[in-house]
Amino acid sequence: MDEVIKELTNMPSVKWLGITILEPSTVLTNLMIAIACFYAYRKLGKKKVNETKTQRYIRYFFLFMGFATIIGGVLGHAFLYVTGLYGKIPGWYISMTGVALFERAAITHGRPYMNSKVGQFFSILNYLEIVTFMTLSLAKLDFIFVEAHAFYGLFIVVFCFEFFVYLKSKDPSFRYLLIATGFGILAALFHAFRLGINKWFNYNDVSHLAMTAAILFYYQAALRIKDHQKDGGK
Repeated sequence: MDEVIKELTNMPSVKWLGITILEPSTVLTNLMIAIACFYAYRKLGKKKVNETKTQRYIRYFFLFMGFATIIGGVLGHAFLYVTGLYGKIPGWYISMTGVALFERAAITHGRPYMNSKVGQFFSILNYLEIVTFMTLSLAKLDFIFVEAHAFYGLFIVVFCFEFFVYLKSKDPSFRYLLIATGFGILAALFHAFRLGINKWFNYNDVSHLAMTAAILFYYQAALRIKDHQKDGGK
């Protein structure tokens, strides 16, 4: 992350009303993710009467991710020259909270099919891991810990728990979650290998396109997810 500060002068920027905005495309693609998140949150909120506990956690995942991408786009990109690396922390922390909520949703969804002690272990681990990753990201001021937390939360905890539920119940939501996971992996690869088009539409922006698609498919999965505890699971 230190190299970001050193290369501020090389970052694409525009002036709007006399205000310098760094990485304008990245700010816009962050806002695109936020719009998708708030759309999912609002649409799921309309189902509140029949909302399951699992869906409630996912709904708040969308809410937190929406705010995280707005704050991250503004403080962590547009005005990085003002806030410095510490301006990235609020967006990082809110996004990690969102991912932890999605983990909680998957754990809740899977608990009817597992030993209660196993479910309790993962519930406690859910709190410990977010505290650990938040502490490391603040101490090192490095996005790698945010990425590691997202990888662990979405691709290991969420995917594996939902795959486990699918094997037990053939839950119809898994097909959409599988597609969302695929787009999430694409987003991670674009970012990890810095695969962008040019400096005006860089690897962050390409990654954000894939992330937007992932959010929309996570929303489709949330619409179809079944609460097996209500269906008689124990």
